[in-house]
Amino acid sequence: MSKKVRITGNEDDFAESLQSCLGEMLVLFLLKQKSMYTYEISQEISRISNGSFTYKSLYPYIYRLKNAGCIDEENREVANNRTRIYFNITKQGEEHLVKIKKRYREITTAADIILDLDGMIYEGA
Repeated sequence: MSKKVRITGNEDDFAESLQSCLGEMLVLFLLKQKSMYTYEISQEISRISNGSFTYKSLYPYIYRLKNAGCIDEENREVANNRTRIYFNITKQGEEHLVKIKKRYREITTAADIILDLDGMIYEGA
């Protein structure tokens, strides 16, 4: 009996993996624009991307970025004596964002170049 081999995933798996890789960059990008709380960041990512990017939880990204010194937090009082935690990008976070945006663009540009060569690399093969 032969074992059924599964490809690495379908288009939804691919999208989820790509979205996961971009999470930290998107969080840093939005926090560069203004201070936000976690739910607000999530809503803005979804809104700006027209729903292409949705995150069940941003906390793994927030914790990693905070532990790396890329963001910090502040408690702000909101209505009814409630406090909300707002996150801010740090100088280190801004520098990291520049680096990962540059690398992201290098990788996606190279991938686009390769994919645009469909049918042209090995003509006659």
